[in-house]
Amino acid sequence: MSWINDDFDKIIERMFKRFGNDPTIDPNDPNVKTWSYGYTMSMGPDGKPVVSEFGTGLPQTGFTLEEPTKMETLSQVDVDRENGRVRLLVEMPGVTKESIKIKATDNRVRISAGNETKDYDAEIPLDAEVDPDSAKATYNNGVLDLTFKLVKAPEDDGVDVNIE
Repeated sequence: MSWINDDFDKIIERMFKRFGNDPTIDPNDPNVKTWSYGYTMSMGPDGKPVVSEFGTGLPQTGFTLEEPTKMETLSQVDVDRENGRVRLLVEMPGVTKESIKIKATDNRVRISAGNETKDYDAEIPLDAEVDPDSAKATYNNGVLDLTFKLVKAPEDDGVDVNIE
C-alpha cells in the first residue's frame, strides 16, 4: 500500500505550495518572508463576544509578507485552585531562552525577547494574585511555560440562576 503514502505526500506538498510554504525552500533563506494570523474569542463583560486578532497579516492592514518589527504572542493562563498554582503558556517561536526577559508582579507578567529578525513584547494579566518570587520558567520548542504559586484565586463573578 505504498501508493497511498505517495499520493498523500503529493497532496500535502501541493497544499504547502498553494499556501506559499514550499517544503523544498530553506526557511533560513533571508529572501523568504513569512506571515502569521490568528484570533481568539472571549465573552465580554456585557455578554457580547469579543474577537481579538493577532499576527503579522491582519485583515485591516492587508496581508503583507514583510517581517514585522514586533511579533504578537499567543498566551494562555490557567488557574489551578486545587493545587494552588497559576500556569502561563506563551508561544514565542524563533528566539533563544537567553534572549527572554521576564518581569512578574502579583497579577501580571511582562515578557520580552528577540533576535535579528523577531521581537516579542507582551504584558499578560494573570486574573489571579500570585507570588512572583515563586516563579519557575522553562522554554522548549518555542513555548515559554511559567508557573507561579497562587496567593488568591479570582472570585466567581455573579450568582447562579436557576432555569424554571
